[in-house]
Amino acid sequence: MSAAPSPSFLKVIALLLIFTLAPGMLYFMYTRTGGPESKKELAFQRNLRYALMAGTDTLDLAPLTEWNWKTVCALQNGISEEQLADVTGFEYEHFAELHWNHLPGYWTLLFFDSEREANWGMTRPVTPVRVPRKELADLKLPSEVIGSCVDAGELVTLQRHAAPVGESPIVIDFGAIQGEGS
Repeated sequence: MSAAPSPSFLKVIALLLIFTLAPGMLYFMYTRTGGPESKKELAFQRNLRYALMAGTDTLDLAPLTEWNWKTVCALQNGISEEQLADVTGFEYEHFAELHWNHLPGYWTLLFFDSEREANWGMTRPVTPVRVPRKELADLKLPSEVIGSCVDAGELVTLQRHAAPVGESPIVIDFGAIQGEGS
């Protein structure tokens, strides 16, 4: 009798390893890369890219979304839950789902609507969207500010500068609000 394991036994061990390690690897990739992008996020990013290509100096975010919202807040990466509550004026209960928050390559737009009654009580619809700094645009906020909010219809200023190939030459300035859009 041979002391070496049979080929079928080795296949079973390999399958067990795959099924055991796969959930851990998926969780690791999900939390380290920012998680999967939602359909809303992908549509907004596409619309934002087209709006940035228009070459204007200001940007109205309202027509770029497929959902209703009253206010949008731009947030630097690494913002804490307490800092987010200070910026928005309410506690965002799904803060832990902002998996890209710690990544320096992203900043966040948090679109929210007014609070309303739902079957389970009062709720505030919130749609978070990550914005990749290199692919779409960087964020500029007033100095020492970690987040800034604007109402729907207000224009944010765009700054353009020379950038190397592969990086966006656009900075969205949430500190220079231009008033109501047309």
